[in-house]
Amino acid sequence: MATYKGIQGYSVQNLSSDPTASEAEGQLWYNSTSGKFKLGTAGAGAWASANAMNVEHADGGGAGTQTAAIYICGYRAAPISLGNEFYDGTTWTEGADLTTMRYGNFGAGTQTAALTGAGTTGPTPDTYTEIYDGTSWTEVGNLTRSASSGTSFIAPSGAGTTTATRAMFGPGGGSPNSVLNEGWNGTSWSEDADGLTARHAAFGLGTQDAALAAGGNAPPLPYQTVTEIWNGTSWTEVNNMTTARGRGGCGGTTTNGLIIAGTAGAPGVKANVESWDGTSWTEVADVSTANYGGIGTPSGSNTVSLYAGGQPSGGTACEEWNDPVYAIKTVTVS
Repeated sequence: MATYKGIQGYSVQNLSSDPTASEAEGQLWYNSTSGKFKLGTAGAGAWASANAMNVEHADGGGAGTQTAAIYICGYRAAPISLGNEFYDGTTWTEGADLTTMRYGNFGAGTQTAALTGAGTTGPTPDTYTEIYDGTSWTEVGNLTRSASSGTSFIAPSGAGTTTATRAMFGPGGGSPNSVLNEGWNGTSWSEDADGLTARHAAFGLGTQDAALAAGGNAPPLPYQTVTEIWNGTSWTEVNNMTTARGRGGCGGTTTNGLIIAGTAGAPGVKANVESWDGTSWTEVADVSTANYGGIGTPSGSNTVSLYAGGQPSGGTACEEWNDPVYAIKTVTVS
């Protein structure tokens, strides 16, 4: 039996201007100004070039979101400096310096409330921790163990905020790798239950009580794909990454994360990007240039993120990730 909808069809809105692409997903309308029918679509995730940083950075820490990020210290055009760059979603600007220059440090928090720790100023790892309050950096309580590598100077991964952060894995006690796991309570660091696989330069994301560590370097073993999740009490190994590597960008949570680029040792520089859904890793679109030592956005996700800096190429480059990519298309008749 015919229905009214089957006979009459759907009505199409008559609009003088297009809605935003994200609002228009799945909608059909007539643009009376252009005299065209339009359709809102959502495509697969993609990277888009953004404005470059002012100075090359590599092996520093990251904090913030896609539209409000910080690249914290690291290698710069000169070997090491105190300098940081701040991103507002359009432009990178030089901002407040750290009190102690370093590279191989990790970052956590937001653009106006960030934390960085570990790293090195030379051949000796350090335990320094500094907090940014939106205006300046202040040195606070040190990590309990030095956390950088005597060969690659890459600190453990970090996850959390300025008042509740986790430092996961990384060199300590004279070893190039460890199962380092320390929690920050806003005042001091304390050791918690060890991880399962010793390594450094891992990808780290999440919060103090729900953190994830993936990949990393574990000399004399090859780079890793192993993934572990911290539930606030203990570590559990879960599904591995698809590509072994470490020393790249990352961001998100234990149920919604992204790891970006990195290295698996010379000459294995990677452009691969993997998305984590809480259960498994899935390869998504690559960044445009393979490199390592860049940052992601700790407060990002597998749908919205950023990748900036790195080496051996693209030291000032910045790309933005969006999934899905929304678009408005003109309907044509063939």
